[in-house]
Amino acid sequence: MKTTPVSVKSSGAGMSEALTLTENIGAESGLDKKSVLHLRLLSEELFGMLRGIAGDVEAEYWLETEDRKFELHLKSAVKMTDEVREQFLSASSDGKNYAAKGFMGKLRVIFADMIYYTKEALPYAMMNSAVAYPMGGASVESSTVWSMRLYKEELQREKGEKEDVAEKWDELEKSIVANIADDVKVKLVGSSAEIIIFKAF
Repeated sequence: MKTTPVSVKSSGAGMSEALTLTENIGAESGLDKKSVLHLRLLSEELFGMLRGIAGDVEAEYWLETEDRKFELHLKSAVKMTDEVREQFLSASSDGKNYAAKGFMGKLRVIFADMIYYTKEALPYAMMNSAVAYPMGGASVESSTVWSMRLYKEELQREKGEKEDVAEKWDELEKSIVANIADDVKVKLVGSSAEIIIFKAF
């Protein structure tokens, strides 16, 4: 089942409605109070990330459910004009949106880069090129996907080899999303950027 999308903005508009929707869907699916709280926490983290993006970003939020499997979707149109890009850069304190503290901070950077400046920023934003994989051919609708699950696997392989791996692993362990969610995917498909959080109870 897919819910009707709710419009949310980085200003905070629509977020309380979206949180209520999340709790209601969790309760209707037969989840206990703790599980509904986990679902709400995941959506709160998603909206917190959206609030952290400089500039005025509008996105659609919806849930997809099957039995006790949930997907939380946040999708925004890519804004590729030079004018919007300049506004975005000037709104970011250091001229770039790279104040990426913690795991969700890094996700924010990926998402913001996809929305505002896909081509040049993507290699950096994907954190690790080995876990960003292109999908589809040369068609307009080909997409690039980053996956938390693959990112974790990559870090496991690199333990002891690279100096920054311990720090990245520490960020994951401190992250609510990384601890609760089964996977997080960030996708760039055509002219839209989308984050999906996966959780089965």
